[in-house]
Formats: sequence, structure tokens, C-alpha cells
Amino acid sequence: MDLKSVLDKIKPSMKEEKEMKSFTDRLIATASKLSKIKPLLCGSIEKGTWLSEKSEVDLFLLFKPSLSKKQLEKKGLDLAKKIIKAMKGKYVIAYAEHPYLRGTIGKYQVDIVPCYEITNPEKIKSAVDRTPHHVKFVKANLKNPDDVRLLKQFCKANNCYGADLKTQGFSGYICELLIIEYDSFLNLVKSASKWRAGHVINFNGNAKKFKAPLIVIDPVDRNRNVGAALSAESFYRFVKACKDFMENPSKDFFFKKEVKPYTMKELLKEFNRRGTRWYLISFKKPEVLDDILYPQLRKGIKAIDKMLEQNGFRVLRSDFYCNKECVLVFEMEIWQVPRIMKNTGPDIYSRHAEQFLKHYKERKVFIEDENWVVETEREFTIVLHYLKDLLKKSEKELLEKGIPSKIVPLMKKCNICGGGDTLKAIEKLPENFRVFLKEWFEKDLNVV
Repeated sequence: MDLKSVLDKIKPSMKEEKEMKSFTDRLIATASKLSKIKPLLCGSIEKGTWLSEKSEVDLFLLFKPSLSKKQLEKKGLDLAKKIIKAMKGKYVIAYAEHPYLRGTIGKYQVDIVPCYEITNPEKIKSAVDRTPHHVKFVKANLKNPDDVRLLKQFCKANNCYGADLKTQGFSGYICELLIIEYDSFLNLVKSASKWRAGHVINFNGNAKKFKAPLIVIDPVDRNRNVGAALSAESFYRFVKACKDFMENPSKDFFFKKEVKPYTMKELLKEFNRRGTRWYLISFKKPEVLDDILYPQLRKGIKAIDKMLEQNGFRVLRSDFYCNKECVLVFEMEIWQVPRIMKNTGPDIYSRHAEQFLKHYKERKVFIEDENWVVETEREFTIVLHYLKDLLKKSEKELLEKGIPSKIVPLMKKCNICGGGDTLKAIEKLPENFRVFLKEWFEKDLNVV
């Protein structure tokens, strides 16, 4: 297929390039005028790999390593505020490993990040200290920046672009390294269509020390896997897209199709076909950064999964949806269990046998295949009753059970529904929730 037609849509126009150059020149001049601290443009703008209509600029302020981290934060933020004010913009303080400034100047979003000017990137004092070295490496080694643009757009359209903790996908830097390694978008896609978990791209490091779906040794720091944030799902989503593209090349792989939500009738039909039962726990979205919230939601889901399984219920699948409110979704294979449960203890020769018998001396105990066995009674036999009781517990108890701190207070005020009430609850949720369910049901990552 003709990739030029894709590039025509995603590559910045001459007008965009000129406007961006004018803005970044003014930004650097302003920073230089206000301080002797060295300002450095980073990110895709400086590397020439940015996409059309992108208005995000990264400006790094390089401080001497002799400065303490506390001094770096204070001096860096003070200077960043002066820069934004001088350019008549607005700002908020954001947080990564240490605080930085996120400003808005006209149509541009400017992240101003203080860092240390480190000569050897393997001896950094904070994670952001590597970034200037990344820029230098890419500018020196990237021959085909337009192929990076194609790769970024391809990943965006296939829901695997962005190293944020919400997406857990491919960062811009990984995309640049992949094109440096494979020289072109088509060469990369051809190779990636056959990748399997644990694939290694080695820029002179020890790949054996890492275990991840994709291992990309950072060329400026041999002790770092650039692909560490990439989830297994995003990795295989990419591999699957590459495989499908190789079989049937099309522009459709670069531009995300709108998914039509299930109608309530279609959803009812799908629920009946599956024969499972659905439970929703919904609560107001906490006012925290997505990079804090999404890991906590994942952790919370796993904790509840584990508790359900320990009580005899079987979770077929679980996931979460997040918009203005968060919804934890549990599709249950077994949602009702008998009151009686069997507890198989030690064998009759074990030194722990006496302890087992003493513990259950008030119950009838019998032997199966030379093991002591006792029947006990479950407190809960229905999932909905168990979940309602669980979320009545104190915040301290929920924290002890593995529910993360940022979502515990809001889960205490949640709505829980199951069975027939689930469809009524879904009908009240935004239409996009039914898009989420459709994508969940129709997901296919088979790469064979």
C-alpha cells in the first residue's frame, strides 16, 4: 500500500513546522534571558518525530549535579513559573519522580522539567536525567523520522501507544528506537508480526537480567529496559495488528474506527448466550492523577478476585471502566455455592494431624484416602451478599485486604449490583460503557 497517503495526514504541514519553530525559539530565548541555567528542548519536537496537530512541548532545565534534590525542585519550579509568566501563560504543578511545571501558552502545552546535567547517563540522580541523552542518541542515529511517525500513528490506532500507566503501551522513545533498529516501518512490522513474549532488541546490554514481553536495552543506559512499562496485552495487541497488516495492508490500520456501542437488546442477547452472571461495583472517580489511579484500580480488582476465589466463587473475567465514575466489572462463572464446603486436612501420618483434630474437635471428622477431612459451613453462598458485606467493612480492614488507599474511601460509598439489576445499571451508565463491553467481548489477540 502507499504509505505516503498516510503520511500526508499525520505529518506536520510547513505552516505547523514554522509556527512550532517560532514558538520554541521564543521559549528558549525567554528561558535563557531569565537565567544562566541551560534550557534544552526534548521530546518528539526536538527529534523531528512529532505528529500533526500535536501542541505539546518538553523543555528541560539542566542544573549542576552538586545541587541537592530539594534545591533542584525549588529552583527548577521557580524558574519554570517565571518562564510561563513571562510568556503570559498559565500553569499547574504536576508530579513524576519530582515536581515539574505543566503550562499552557496559547495553543501549546509546555512541560518544564528540572533535571541534572549528567555526563554519564548510567550515573543519573533522577530518571529524567536520561532524557537529554535520549534526544542526543536519537538525533545522531535516526535516519527516517517519518517512519517513526507512521509507527506512532499505527500504535495509536491500535490502542497501544503511550507509556502512561493507563495505556501501558509503546512510548515515543521505543518507537524511535525500533525504527533505528529496523530502519523502516515496513521492516519493523514484518519482523514484529512474528514476535513472541520475551523478544529482545539489544543495544549492547545484558538482556538476561530482564523478564518482560518486550526487552529493549536502553542505548544510553545498559541497565534499563525501555519496554518495562509495556503490558503483555499492549505487546500482543501490537503483534496482532502487525500480523493482520502484513496479511492485508490497509490505511484502516492507521486510523481508529469508531466502535458502535451495544444496544441494550444486543447486550441482553450476549449475556444470555454466555450464561454467566455479572456484578458491578461503581463509585465516583477519585481526584488523583491517572498514573496513580489506574494501578490502584488494577490492584483493587486483583484483590477482590482473590477474595472471591478464596470463598468458593469463580471469576471468569474481571476488568474496570473509568470515566467520570469507576466501575469494577466481574463476570462470574460460579456465583452461588453450597452452604457446606469440604476442608481436606493433613494425612493420618502427619505430625500436624493432632493439631487439625483439636482445631475441629466440635465437628464431625472423617477420612478420605488417608487424609483427615472436615465439612464446614460457608458464611456466604451468593456473590452479591459477599460483596455487600465486604464493602461494609472499615477502611482499615479493606486496606488490610489489599484494596488501595485512593479508592477505599469512595468504594465505601459505592453502588453494587448483580443479576437482573446489572442491565438496569448499565442502561444508566454512559454509552461508552457499552463500547467498553463490546471491545471486551470481541477482543482477539491470537497471533498464530
